Amino acid sequence: MAVNGLIHIFNLALDYIGEEALTDAAQASPLAERVRRAWPMVRDEVLRSHVWKCACARTALIRTGSVPTFGFAYSYALPPDFLRLVSTCPEGARCRVEGPHLLADEPQMSIAYVRRLEDPASYDPALVQCMALKLAATLAFASSASTALVQGLEERYALKLRDSRHLDAMDAEDPAQWGRSEWAAAKMG
Repeated sequence: MAVNGLIHIFNLALDYIGEEALTDAAQASPLAERVRRAWPMVRDEVLRSHVWKCACARTALIRTGSVPTFGFAYSYALPPDFLRLVSTCPEGARCRVEGPHLLADEPQMSIAYVRRLEDPASYDPALVQCMALKLAATLAFASSASTALVQGLEERYALKLRDSRHLDAMDAEDPAQWGRSEWAAAKMG
């Protein structure tokens, strides 16, 4: 992904809707402007839609000093690139995301989270495909006025996202257990 960057994702999306490719992400044209306007929203939406391993980060949170009005004892500032909470430490801590804060009862909090990943060189190939499909679906109606095209792209996006979740789930498993049934595990010890 490092070689082509954003222009690669933009042009994949434009290919899906039958538009001419851009030569530069900063190109001065109405089409390029529509792509650039849609991109930040699409990027963040797709990143939030799944716990993409390439977009995961961990951090210890810093208390804000203000006490929530009710319900929780502490308020923590979330990182500026925060998009989605994955897990907390202590594990299972009662907490709630409200705006740019995490409210909790724990005196110290660390989190794993999905971050806003702006460098396309860091994107997983499946993430690139999902982003291109979602961007294409976002741009499609203005380009073709075809609701069928928009619906088809949304369906392809949903399928690709489902496949990506499946692959990521496999990556999370212990590779030593692949292909071992319960019977084999009992037999082999």
